[in-house]
Amino acid sequence: MKARIAGVIFCSLSVAGYAAPSPRIVNACLSTQSTSKAVTYTEIAHGGFNVEEDEEAKKISITVVHGKDTAGIWKVAVPKAFGLVYNGKQINLKQVVRLDKRNAPAEFDIYKAIWGEAREGGKAYLCITFNFDGLGQSGSFQNVRGAYLIEKQARAFKPFYAAGDIRHAEK
Repeated sequence: MKARIAGVIFCSLSVAGYAAPSPRIVNACLSTQSTSKAVTYTEIAHGGFNVEEDEEAKKISITVVHGKDTAGIWKVAVPKAFGLVYNGKQINLKQVVRLDKRNAPAEFDIYKAIWGEAREGGKAYLCITFNFDGLGQSGSFQNVRGAYLIEKQARAFKPFYAAGDIRHAEK
């Protein structure tokens, strides 16, 4: 999954009518650090996870609260399904905008994910960054990550997904 994070992926400033995050924001989220003077990244220290189970639907939602935002995941065992939760709205992975057409949005372990916020100008994005199961556990595979980005100020928010090797990130 060698992916160049910036460049051709971002040839347009909008994706399906929504403003896509800049390559600098994506790089900050994937690398979990500020990548330029224009972009600041701050790791979010949350107070723990909220777990809600719907036994009848066999659905579980796990979320964290940061300021006025609540974000996390939902999943169903049978049929196997996974998605995001943002401020009470459940998002199917088919609704997530892929910033890199080669990598489909992936399921992740919420307890191992890194939560952060990336800011550039007047825009702020919630970043959920993670290593992939089976390969991000040790060694150089730690450099291959996925990230979900949600613009925090947008009224009609759209979640975005990017994946790549942070050693190839453009600053």
